[in-house]
Amino acid sequence: MVSVELDESRVLIIAKLGIEGYSILARLASNCESVIWVSSNPNIPSKITQAYSLKAKILGFYSESNQVISPLSLNEISSIVRHLGAEKACVIISCLSELLMYHNVNRVYYFLLNMMKTTKKLFGMLIDGAQSRRDEMLISTLFDAVFRLEKKMINDKFEIVLVPEVYTKNTVYRLRYNNTIKLKFIT
Repeated sequence: MVSVELDESRVLIIAKLGIEGYSILARLASNCESVIWVSSNPNIPSKITQAYSLKAKILGFYSESNQVISPLSLNEISSIVRHLGAEKACVIISCLSELLMYHNVNRVYYFLLNMMKTTKKLFGMLIDGAQSRRDEMLISTLFDAVFRLEKKMINDKFEIVLVPEVYTKNTVYRLRYNNTIKLKFIT
């Protein structure tokens, strides 16, 4: 077993509906000085950032977030994120599936492309099965690393593993919970 750091600055997580995907995103951003989190439901990132002592500016679709944004205006979201200092921040967009529900894939693709030009790091999340496989694959092409989060039985215990979308025979990344994010490379 070899330990590797995840250095990519553009990471997409494809996860089932649940808290695990949000937790992975928080861990990915844990080494960032400044975090801007765009979410449909601001309560989940709020609780996750508290649990991980992560200071983040949270943008959400309703009033319990630091700042309310409209999912109908990708330009407004971009503008607010830039105004909050995206060029020096890690930006998390955990509502990509919801944005694909409101906008066609072309608009979301160009929105992400523009966000990537103005951010230090960008971490995104899609909900597995919430959009077409075609849309999922197209959005995935923008990211340096794409992982599908799965629960697997390893040594008689269920563990959360990150399976890379690019096929590498017998490769799984397992998140080790400590102060830094480390991924285990299992062959």
